Amino acid sequence: MSKAFETKIYVFDTSVLQDESLFKKFYRTVPSFRQKKVDFYKDYKDKCLSLGVGLVLIKALKSAGYDIKNLEWAYYENGRPYFKGNEEIQFALSHSHERALCAISVNRIGCDVEFVTPDNETEIEQWTKIESYAKATDLELAYLLSGKTAPDSKFHFKQLELKDGYIYTVCSEEEINDNQVQVLKIEDFD
Repeated sequence: MSKAFETKIYVFDTSVLQDESLFKKFYRTVPSFRQKKVDFYKDYKDKCLSLGVGLVLIKALKSAGYDIKNLEWAYYENGRPYFKGNEEIQFALSHSHERALCAISVNRIGCDVEFVTPDNETEIEQWTKIESYAKATDLELAYLLSGKTAPDSKFHFKQLELKDGYIYTVCSEEEINDNQVQVLKIEDFD
């Protein structure tokens, strides 16, 4: 049975998880499949990113009326994650440096976040657009980079204006407005 929920975009600064006591506290709250992803990383900062994106997904699902404990994680052919038997939940995850990003919708959606420096801003803007489109459509990134296809006109791109040294891009079948974006703090996960 399909549920209707509003498309939302969530951003989280994962640097707070570098506090070991906070990391341990929240690590225990994520499902085993996310713990395995966190454990895969050797670098503590990468572990914090992986945990952070897991927390953001749990928050997004809860806000949409779902409990991650009742969902089975799976992947489409080109690697886009979904929940078996709940394909009405469309979501995308991304993380970079100290930011986690999650987009959730009933429509196809993709997102990407990248840390930016003044000398690579133009390239990063283009990259996040391609990456978010690849996630929304489950098209191979290499195929898109080859230039053999152009983005489908039914998709809309939204670049978030957070002015924090990152470029955030969302690609969706619906237009995204600023009211659908929420910047999360650690207190939002309690």
